Amino acid sequence: MTAAVALTSIAAHAADLDTDALLARLARPAPDTTTFVEVRYSALLAQPLVASGALEHRQDGSLVRQVTDPYRETTTLRGENVRVEREGSSPRSFSLERAPELRGMLASFGALLKGDREMLERHFDVAARGTDSRWQIELSPRDAKLKRRLAAIRVDGSRDRARCFTMTEPDGDASVMALGVQGREGLPGSLERESLQAWCAEGTER
Repeated sequence: MTAAVALTSIAAHAADLDTDALLARLARPAPDTTTFVEVRYSALLAQPLVASGALEHRQDGSLVRQVTDPYRETTTLRGENVRVEREGSSPRSFSLERAPELRGMLASFGALLKGDREMLERHFDVAARGTDSRWQIELSPRDAKLKRRLAAIRVDGSRDRARCFTMTEPDGDASVMALGVQGREGLPGSLERESLQAWCAEGTER
C-alpha cells in the first residue's frame, strides 16, 4: 500500500517534469565516486542478498564497482571490456557481448552521468514523471537481446540526485541499488522489496 501511494503521488505530477532539464541536473563530470548498497531479490533465495561498496566514474570514462562487504570484489567496465577481481580468486575478463544486462546498466548509468538523453534513447524507451523534488525515470530496453535479460530499469530520485536504481528481470527477480548510503544501516528497517521500493520513491533528501 505504501509503495502504491508513493507512485500515485509521483504520477499525479507527471506533467510538471522537464526531462531534459532533469537529465542536465543529473550530469556528474568525472571523476566522481558515490557509495551504494545493493539488495538482490531472487525466487531462489530465502532472504535477499545485500552488498555494499562504492561506484567510481573515472576520467577515462570507465566505471568501477567496488564491493567491500560482505566480500571484496572490484568490477571495472571500460568500453566493451569487463574485468572482475575478487579476493581469493583469479581475475576474470570478458566482453559485454556476454552480459547484455550489464551493458544495459552501463549504458543507462553512463548516460545519466553525462546527462545524455540521446544516448539513453539509443538503448531505451524513456518515460519520466514526477516533480523536481520527487521524480522517477523508467527505462525499457529497445534491443530484443537485452529484453531477454532485462525487463526494465527504474531510477528514483530527488532534485539533482538519483536515489535508487532498480533493475527488474523478465522472471521478476530484481536488484535495488541505493546510492549515497553507508552500509545496511542507511536503508529502511525492512528489506522486503515493496518496503525498499517505497523508500526509494519517497524522494526525501539525505
